[in-house]
Amino acid sequence: MVFMGGMRIGHNKKLMFFKDKNFFYFLLIVLFTFEVSSQESNKITYDQAYFKQFNITNAADAIKRIPGVENLSSGNSSQNFEPGGNNKKRGFGSSGTQILINGERQSSKSNNIIKTLERINAQSLIKIEVIRGSEAGLDVRSDGIIINIIVDNSSSKGSGTWSTALGFLTSDSSNWRGTGSWATKIKKTDIVIGIERVGDLDSRTYNEFTVDKAQSLLYYRLRETIEYQTNNKISLDLSSKINDKNIIRINSLIWFDGKENSPQIQEYFSPSDVKNISFYKKVNWDRKENNDGWEFGGDWEYQFNKKNSFKLRIVLTEDNEDQNDISFLDDTINSYINSAETNIRKENERIIRLSFNRLLGNSSSLEYGIESAYNKLERTFNLVYFDSNSEETNAGLLNTSGEVEEDRYEGFLSYNFPISKKIRAELALNYEWSEISQSGDVTLSREFKYWKPRIDLKWDYKKNRQIRLNIERNVGQINFDDFISSFDQFEETIRAGNPDLEPETTWKLKLEHEWRLPNDGGVITLKGSARKIDGPVDRLPIDGFAGIGNLGSGERTKATIDGSIRINKILEGGVFRFMGYLQSTEVNDPVTNTKRDFSWYKRWQTMIGIRQDIPGGKYSWGMTYRYQSQFNIYDPYLWGRFAEEPKIGFVFTAKINPKLNLNLMAKNILGTNLGFGRKLIYNGFKSNNDLLIQENFDVNEHSFFKIELEGTF
Repeated sequence: MVFMGGMRIGHNKKLMFFKDKNFFYFLLIVLFTFEVSSQESNKITYDQAYFKQFNITNAADAIKRIPGVENLSSGNSSQNFEPGGNNKKRGFGSSGTQILINGERQSSKSNNIIKTLERINAQSLIKIEVIRGSEAGLDVRSDGIIINIIVDNSSSKGSGTWSTALGFLTSDSSNWRGTGSWATKIKKTDIVIGIERVGDLDSRTYNEFTVDKAQSLLYYRLRETIEYQTNNKISLDLSSKINDKNIIRINSLIWFDGKENSPQIQEYFSPSDVKNISFYKKVNWDRKENNDGWEFGGDWEYQFNKKNSFKLRIVLTEDNEDQNDISFLDDTINSYINSAETNIRKENERIIRLSFNRLLGNSSSLEYGIESAYNKLERTFNLVYFDSNSEETNAGLLNTSGEVEEDRYEGFLSYNFPISKKIRAELALNYEWSEISQSGDVTLSREFKYWKPRIDLKWDYKKNRQIRLNIERNVGQINFDDFISSFDQFEETIRAGNPDLEPETTWKLKLEHEWRLPNDGGVITLKGSARKIDGPVDRLPIDGFAGIGNLGSGERTKATIDGSIRINKILEGGVFRFMGYLQSTEVNDPVTNTKRDFSWYKRWQTMIGIRQDIPGGKYSWGMTYRYQSQFNIYDPYLWGRFAEEPKIGFVFTAKINPKLNLNLMAKNILGTNLGFGRKLIYNGFKSNNDLLIQENFDVNEHSFFKIELEGTF
């Protein structure tokens, strides 16, 4: 394997459609020669009158009433269980949330866009535009559908939103959360102030039994984990039109007094104690974390003339965490502190982005500029063990303290233009240079350089139907925590830090077909994608432990169907939602040298749901059903698998009066069983096939309920 310009080149075959010119020739011929029947506008508008039939209190509620965009109501967030995965985008870039406010994206990475929409009173909502595919002059690159929410806070009297909620589990655990906001206008400046009390909780029980390689029972184990999370947030959003040429926007957020507690009790029982009456060993984990932080973001837009403008965007962030975990062991003879873990971390990010936009003619645009991003993580990890005599033993880990820094610069150029009346394209080329360095227990510095081309095509080949094609090269954002050693609480094992970790790169081809049913009857979208991944992030053997590193190369293909259909003839005011995907992944295992799928990736997933706004505008309800395939966990020293049970959720809203709603929510109401899994733990590398033990565990969780009042004033 050789390295070229920071990109790893292996001996695996490449995706031929990226090299074969005939593919592009065929594509262009099809695009230009297909006979079209009619043309539909690229933009669909829902005005204020449309939303009056629903019991909405804010802009976030409004999005849920538009077919085909309900998936954006979570703010484009998704859980990422990939080892080394990081949900944060690389820098700020042209990608981001697909929700704009008055044509602009927030200058923020920590401020959830949905929380911002919840602070926008429904009375301030003018209209919502659904923009299909790419469009000239947008403030963010389209991933298919972009929502532009037009609001007016021109009233000097001001308006506000508020909510208060109690969440509780069937285990009797509960917590409170609430929000409040105030929006007003002072001369030329729109001001929105928000406060939020975050509260979240979860609880799981594990019923386990462990056998040896001869399948002889070794012991039973019962585990129970309760997770609490709280913090307080204050936000301030400003937008000031100084004059016809200058606009300044500021988005700021402070979170403080954050607490995350996840105590766990483990009880061990002998093989003969089938009913788990008397434990022979008990471990009580006391896990606590305090956190706080802040973010300041803003942009200045200057309009030279009707066709030329520039924008300066700045985002500054700091996040502080202080984690302390202590385990107490009771072997029925002695009771003592068994281990102590500390994890102190501070993370900073600074982004400066300067972009110029030039309109060419009536429907083309050219954007170019440069972005600088600096990321820094300071972290110290310490783990010690104690015996019954309080004798201390260090875990023997290397690389437990240090700083990881990335200094990155990126130049970008994109050209958005119509090929014909029915076809629009966007061509983009970015060049990135970065330096990643580590100091402390390990001292190392490396440079990376990447070219990142992109092609987007949008084709309105028929009325209400659109085809979108995307080809691009992406560079992933690595998790700096993986550079420094840590303890994996889920798998109860040490993770070695890897100073040689580098970003994975991906060539991606994505094809989408969108069919909008007549008379706003709904949307059905088919999606297909193929990825060739160089250096996928996964687990490797490092210094006698498992750690996060880069594999050689991998592939991922995925097919998705996503739909939202109005069913007024069956259920007046009803909408039927469905989603499903099937995917295949492949990578070479670093230990066994055999082909396997990616860790944590599900083979398939499905969701069906129904929502009804009962005629009259006072009541609405919804229910969702989710089911997914099992997934595998790969490690140099173990192999695991977990199969999750189906889940059902339910929501209900009642409009008590024009300014007050009652919301009810329930999760896990189908049953409390979360799923079943097992882990095969080997004596050394799993390639030696020397099985040590097999853990089998049945996981249950409590049902969750929330009662909420939300209103406006």
